[in-house]
Amino acid sequence: MIVDDASLAVKWVLWEADTLAALDLLARHGPELCAPDTLLVEVGAVIVRYANDGKSRHPDIAGDALEALRKWTDAWARQAVRPYPVNARRLHEAGKLAILLGHPIKDCIYLALAIELGCELATCDRRFRDRARELHPGIRLLPEYSVTASPGAEPGEA
Repeated sequence: MIVDDASLAVKWVLWEADTLAALDLLARHGPELCAPDTLLVEVGAVIVRYANDGKSRHPDIAGDALEALRKWTDAWARQAVRPYPVNARRLHEAGKLAILLGHPIKDCIYLALAIELGCELATCDRRFRDRARELHPGIRLLPEYSVTASPGAEPGEA
């Protein structure tokens, strides 16, 4: 299993830096991917913010965002990522981690799930990875999953 967070999942539906690497991870590890069910809303919120922030510069952006939202909700309905419900126990564990790390609870929900499942956490958030790796060495940046990365290379190096 690999817990993936919103910083990574949004790259599946919006073109961003590292989108190809994110799609490659999805293609190679799809059945292994899981996430707290908050991922559905977090990615949806990023898509809406993308549309609302870009309306004045790009009049056609609303159509692109609606298509991205359709793709995201369709993928979620097909369970492209196995969802885990955020219950009181998981939220409590995430809150403890958030306080310990001085980091937002929404990110720590992913971390708590990875710790609970004893699996990796894939993210694109270097700051989060750097803060959390002492508590969970299985937190990895997206480039670490790249098939073109050299063994032992720092993320982003091929």
